[in-house]
Amino acid sequence: MEKETMVATVPQAEIVDEQQLSRDVTDIEFQAESLVIQTDEDYAFAGEFGKMLKKKASQVTTFFKPMKDSAYQAHKAVCDREKAMLTPLRNAEKTVKQVMSAYIAEQERKRREAEEAARRAAEAERERKIQEAATLEAAGDADGAEAAFEEAAIMDDAASYAVVPATVTPKVSGVSTSKDWEIVEIDPKAVPLAVAGIELRPVDQAAVMRLIRASKGQIEIPGITYRQDAKMSFRG
Repeated sequence: MEKETMVATVPQAEIVDEQQLSRDVTDIEFQAESLVIQTDEDYAFAGEFGKMLKKKASQVTTFFKPMKDSAYQAHKAVCDREKAMLTPLRNAEKTVKQVMSAYIAEQERKRREAEEAARRAAEAERERKIQEAATLEAAGDADGAEAAFEEAAIMDDAASYAVVPATVTPKVSGVSTSKDWEIVEIDPKAVPLAVAGIELRPVDQAAVMRLIRASKGQIEIPGITYRQDAKMSFRG
């Protein structure tokens, strides 16, 4: 049985018909799917075929470039007009969020301030009761002194657990709030590799590839398994 010979050709004339171009690339795809390499000649043919693919791809890119450029300019003009209208709204939204956030932050500041004031008041009352107990004990009033000590103990607990309930954020339909935090400063050297099982410093794959290539595939890196592969490229 004669071996089927495929002929890969690229029309010399510039292709301007999209339907014809589509048929050409479809035919080329079928040819590629039936490609079989059994000899050095087959391998050389495949290389020429690959180079032809690059030329055909360049033709396709050239064909669509004017349409893409025109569509891009039209799209950009519409996007610019849209952006001009959306920018004031986004600025306004940012301002409103900042004002609302500031209100919530102020309410939390007042809550913490009231909590601290309650703690200080309880501590002051505890000290007063301790002094009162000492005075009563010196005066021979054992029962009064014991009662004052008990009240001092109560005030000690109050000072330890002084908590002012958080202010309930006003409910507004369609508006939701959630806690968030902002990083102020980072000391990279102090950041651990992982916290609670979560890696904070992931493996830099690009750096690993640089090491492998620099060693020409001779380096061994714990935890890294790699294999040699063939990278093909074509030039039209």
